Amino acid sequence: MQVKPLLRVVMVGITMASLAGCNTWSGDAINTLKVAISGPESQLTVERVNHIDAPVLLVELGVAEALMVSPGAGTGLVEWHGQSEMLLTRGGRVIQTAGLPADMLAPLAADDPFIQELLSADGREISRQVDYPALYQTGLEQHAQYRHGKVESITFMGASHQLLRIDERIHMPELKFKAVNSYWVEPDTGLVRYSVQHIAPDLPPLRLTLVKLQGNQQP
Repeated sequence: MQVKPLLRVVMVGITMASLAGCNTWSGDAINTLKVAISGPESQLTVERVNHIDAPVLLVELGVAEALMVSPGAGTGLVEWHGQSEMLLTRGGRVIQTAGLPADMLAPLAADDPFIQELLSADGREISRQVDYPALYQTGLEQHAQYRHGKVESITFMGASHQLLRIDERIHMPELKFKAVNSYWVEPDTGLVRYSVQHIAPDLPPLRLTLVKLQGNQQP
């Protein structure tokens, strides 16, 4: 997994002088997604991440890049904050966003693999409902099917990780939208370390990398 060109790094609740001057990914940066295919190399480094005293999530949307931090733990139900954006994840899956070009709310049902056990989801099929509040679209059905892949080598923060790939095929009939979300999980714990998630038909997929699990410790 290669880090994409840096357009911005967003932070909340911590000061990081080396990243000062960057803004959020609304406005010009999202417009740039339509035309940009290359740019300066990312300034994200292991050293900079290690200076952050909090769990850290690297979020990529097209060519835009952001660091988000959690005020609490980095696993389970986690609220990740940027400068003016928020992601809520459950078991590594995005279930709510705020401050993105198309925000969504997708609560998980009690039998959802991301609440129970993602490692045992192979062959399962579930349904959930998705809301796009800004578009006045609520209660949209999303059907999901799960298939386990193989263990793959994923590299981030200077280290190679052997992770099991799990694909989630989603279908939203009312929007005629189909996509495949992929999650790379630790085979022994089921912890999602890297994922590619489609949250809306008109947005590039979100790429999430859990680069740090807790403050001042590199996982």
